[in-house]
Amino acid sequence: MKLPNTPKNQAIAEVTATLAIENMYPDEAFIKEILKVENGEKTYEQLRQEILAESKGERRP
Repeated sequence: MKLPNTPKNQAIAEVTATLAIENMYPDEAFIKEILKVENGEKTYEQLRQEILAESKGERRP
């Protein structure tokens, strides 16, 4: 996935790089969800709750 070089996108790139260092490789769908947080379409807490629910085997809303 290629994004324009903006400060927000650089921050997202840093987050994904940090995750990769921890052997946690985000997929394109996850990056799109992070972009939704950056664009104000959902809150960080909503995304966090979705991730926790998914890790427990529950479906995303």
